[in-house]
Amino acid sequence: MNIHKSYVVYNTRWIMGNEEHLSLSKVEFKGWKQNSFETEEEAIQTLIDDDLTYQDYLILRQVYIN
Repeated sequence: MNIHKSYVVYNTRWIMGNEEHLSLSKVEFKGWKQNSFETEEEAIQTLIDDDLTYQDYLILRQVYIN
């Protein structure tokens, strides 16, 4: 059994203009950067490098077991 852990960055969006109901969508980075990081710090640095600031983001751990 193999366990693969990574961190994925999501952007929050209001549903129907209501801030109480949010949806999550994966952030698409500039160039060929993949939205899968080994540490939260790497994810944060990539957001800064791509000038993705002044927005709300969630960084969630993704676990894949095979």
